[in-house]
Amino acid sequence: MFGFFWVLNGGGWTWGTLLQTSAPLYLQATTACLTAIIVMQVANVFACRSSRESLFTTGFFTNRLIFASIAFELALQLFIVYNPLGNEVFSTAPITLNVWLMLIPFALLLLAAEEGRKLIMRRFRPL
Repeated sequence: MFGFFWVLNGGGWTWGTLLQTSAPLYLQATTACLTAIIVMQVANVFACRSSRESLFTTGFFTNRLIFASIAFELALQLFIVYNPLGNEVFSTAPITLNVWLMLIPFALLLLAAEEGRKLIMRRFRPL
């Protein structure tokens, strides 16, 4: 939801102002929210590869199918965001690179939090 409100705020929206669901700013904000979900799911797939072992222990590149799946997911997201047909079907609007970049720290935070949880599990709940 941060992405949603970040785009709205960047577009000059103020709290309480109603936007039409067809307004370009609203469409960009909902697109940012959808993109945030996709970015977080990419981070989540790496975070959840093991319930106890660190991503750095299991290896980042040990499952190449994950990368093929992520590539497909991102290609589909790019179609939904930047192709006019994708915009029409999914009621989206193109977003700037800054929106994508603003979402990355949240994905890194998710990975760090999960790595911290796994560390605690290994230290305080050994098998």
